[in-house]
Amino acid sequence: MQKAISPLSARTEGLTTGQRLLRLLRPARALLTGSLLILLAGCTITPKTSPIATDWETHQKALSAISAFQANGKLGYISPEQRFTANLSWKTNTGSDHLLLTNFLGTTLLKLDSQPGRAILIDNDGKRYQGSDPAQLVLSLTHIALPINQMRDWLLGLPTDADTYQLNTENRVAYLAKQVGGQLWQLDYHDYDESVSPALPSKLVLSQGDKRIKLVISRWQTQK
Repeated sequence: MQKAISPLSARTEGLTTGQRLLRLLRPARALLTGSLLILLAGCTITPKTSPIATDWETHQKALSAISAFQANGKLGYISPEQRFTANLSWKTNTGSDHLLLTNFLGTTLLKLDSQPGRAILIDNDGKRYQGSDPAQLVLSLTHIALPINQMRDWLLGLPTDADTYQLNTENRVAYLAKQVGGQLWQLDYHDYDESVSPALPSKLVLSQGDKRIKLVISRWQTQK
């Protein structure tokens, strides 16, 4: 009885094992190539939004109209003595500010709640400290005269109480400086988030002497 030969067997008869394997893989390879082409055709690369220039007075008024905001991102502190990074959450409502720093596990490193005439700070050990001024409270505990009272506006890109400031080509603050407790603090604005309106800072570096605080804001929520 003669054995039936399939069309595939007929086409591959007399070929080496390697040649047979290549023939068998051709349909799969073609299917894979086609799938990749379809996938790539469906993918679009979203270019970074180009900065849109505005006049400073208009931008300043838009920033001043923000009554409440929340900024989430990362904070990095660098000095000759130490360096650390933390998750940052800064909330501001009318008359109150809330700063929370946590590590990558979500453990609280520092929590600062302040309102006119009262400030409460909780450290990483859960110890609670209270004072009438947040900047003085932080100074007494860390011996660093941070410009906390100004950071509420500086974080938005408003140079409130700054001794000097400079604008970039889009008429937004690029640099500001202020003497705080006899120490010169400088703030450089490296980038702005164009996806929100008005555009808000996304990369900032606050420095004083050999101390630097890097801020990267990944998410803004604002309310007018």
